[in-house]
Amino acid sequence: MDDERARTVSDVLQKADISIDSYEDIFSDFDPSPIEKRLLSEDFIYELRRRHAATGKGEFVVNFTLPKSMRSEKTEALIRKRIKEHFKSRVREIERKAREKADNGSHRLLAGVLLTIALFLFPQLEIVPVLTILSVLIWYSLWSGLENVLEASSSLRRKKAFAEKFMKAEYSFISQEDVLQSMQKLQGQDAPAKPDPQKAVQKQEQKAA
Repeated sequence: MDDERARTVSDVLQKADISIDSYEDIFSDFDPSPIEKRLLSEDFIYELRRRHAATGKGEFVVNFTLPKSMRSEKTEALIRKRIKEHFKSRVREIERKAREKADNGSHRLLAGVLLTIALFLFPQLEIVPVLTILSVLIWYSLWSGLENVLEASSSLRRKKAFAEKFMKAEYSFISQEDVLQSMQKLQGQDAPAKPDPQKAVQKQEQKAA
């Protein structure tokens, strides 16, 4: 029963702990814009993508740990909003690209089919120069059209899934000092009590008496 519940929780919730020295680590060094509009760091996005690839499914909670002296609730609220807006914008962009690629691929496939039909309907087109040109056009239209359709339905779908997951993720900020304190408490609980030599001697004396 416990194992089943653990698997269920694992499927629903995935956690990513990311240690940062300051809020600047989340954003691009080359963008001087205010936080509300600033571009996210490629290193930060790469780290999210790596965590996503390692877990695969479930909702995400992203915990940023940084020194307590660097923290600001107002700044953290703006950062949460900016991250979610970034991925929301990515979802819209990917959806637009998927529609464009699907439409473009469909048009090319249709062109390839029509050219193929034209060869059957008009035998006079089967002279060598014309046939060569049409064959190249048919091959290119069918192949590139199919490639666009498959990319729209496969590659872009995976990118959209990644963007949607981190658009919906929960972003929390935790002081590094609190994390260290929690770890020390856990270590203290796990460590066995050290025997007191003096008490052991007293017990032996009491037994002997």
